[in-house]
Amino acid sequence: NVATTKGGARAPSKVAQMADVVGGEVKKTIEAALKTLTVVEFEDNSTARAFQDQAERSGLRVEEDQRRYPGPSVATRTQPLAEETPWGIERVYNGAVPNASFFPSAVTHPLCIIDSGYLLTHPDLPSDATAADPLQADPAGTMYFGGDLCNHGTHVAGTIAAIGGDGEGVVGVFPGAPGLKIVKVFGEAGQLDDPPGWPNEACGWTYASELVDAVQRCVDSGAKIVSMSLGGGGPSSTERDAFQTFFDDGILIVASAGNGGSSSYSYPASYPSIMSVAATDISDAKASFSQFNDEVDIAAPGVDVVSTVGPPSDPGYDSFSGTSMAAPHVSGLAMVLWNKYPSYTNAEVRTALEGGAEDLGEPGRDNEFGHGLANYQGAEMRLGAPSPPPSPPATPPAPPPPPALPPPS
Repeated sequence: NVATTKGGARAPSKVAQMADVVGGEVKKTIEAALKTLTVVEFEDNSTARAFQDQAERSGLRVEEDQRRYPGPSVATRTQPLAEETPWGIERVYNGAVPNASFFPSAVTHPLCIIDSGYLLTHPDLPSDATAADPLQADPAGTMYFGGDLCNHGTHVAGTIAAIGGDGEGVVGVFPGAPGLKIVKVFGEAGQLDDPPGWPNEACGWTYASELVDAVQRCVDSGAKIVSMSLGGGGPSSTERDAFQTFFDDGILIVASAGNGGSSSYSYPASYPSIMSVAATDISDAKASFSQFNDEVDIAAPGVDVVSTVGPPSDPGYDSFSGTSMAAPHVSGLAMVLWNKYPSYTNAEVRTALEGGAEDLGEPGRDNEFGHGLANYQGAEMRLGAPSPPPSPPATPPAPPPPPALPPPS
């Protein structure tokens, strides 16, 4: 369970005292989105309910800490012999990725990836990525950001930032994107993997409270864009309120719409403060697995997406499918757009991405594609289009009178 308070030195201790009375254990206290979240674990539902009743009588909000999963994907391992541009990267740039001079060499609006880590030693990924959470910076730690047991985060990162022009592997939406921030929430080394093998059980899930904490780490590190290829079916008011606070404070958040192939909602993508990204295939049709509902904001390529992964190819490349693969196309475009036009707000960049999308499906916004297929040129035009010229008057003005003739001499 998660107990939410408005902070203050006494709030967490008050929660701990109430938890102790019914046999609960405080696992973590999180300061995020201007509130204090206290995560309490119980042995059974009856003691959890007893704690909830007591806490709510004391004016605290308590709810179950919902699970959040990395988006499942279908993988076909491949290792390109030379550099190739994945079809999805070309698609969001109208068929051709701009040359290197088009992309900003430094960023004022960094991007943070919340996932299973980032293979820092991969030769096709930028080497300047850093841990948004200082506790994940130690290579000897079990949650070291620069390793990735699950490959999921590294694949997402390659779609955003794989280096272009190096003659190897693939190219990202923002080739060689500088200043990436990473928070690892899946794939703790040594956890739940006995006997060792794939899939690693440590890649199974995290909790909504951990996501809120992760986004706060991103924000504290200076990130302005957050990319999350993950989700789960249960909503959380604590999580919803926190993400709204982040958005109101100027953070642009992108998440995958979900792979259930149904109209159900996946969270956190389905909160209004977050851009929910559906997946399309190479024919611009909705991917069969892509969830569809009235919270889908935009669509992007998400079928047979080739990107970076780690061992056993050591390192290598994989073709994955999922809305997890679609979301980084959008967050990558947001990073390019916002760093080329840094004076705009997160809300303006989001509106430009949605308004500049290529309409698919039913005319206008629909539940399968949202506003349409993400398109950089369309977003840039929507963001930076000059004001239209003034409309001509309805009735042309009368011609000026002829000049007066000089008087006769």
